[in-house]
Amino acid sequence: MVKCNECGKQLSILEGYRHPTLGKNYHLCSPCFGQVSESVAKWGEFVLSNSFSIKNSEKRLSIDCKKIISMFSKIWNKKENVLVEKKHI
Repeated sequence: MVKCNECGKQLSILEGYRHPTLGKNYHLCSPCFGQVSESVAKWGEFVLSNSFSIKNSEKRLSIDCKKIISMFSKIWNKKENVLVEKKHI
């Protein structure tokens, strides 16, 4: 005979459920299993809703190559000017 780990109810041999996340050594009665599985489902939805989504991020990750090239060309021109000035000195 096993007891429900949540409420302490005595479970028969064929009665009871295993905890969805804690495994086979954590036994639950039917009402407690319903509550726990609902809680686990809500937690899963919460995690998925707050996770990184590729579909949503594609809109935010649009890259403007012209801006990037102009930035690097400005940096490169500054470096060339500094090198030329140092060579003349």
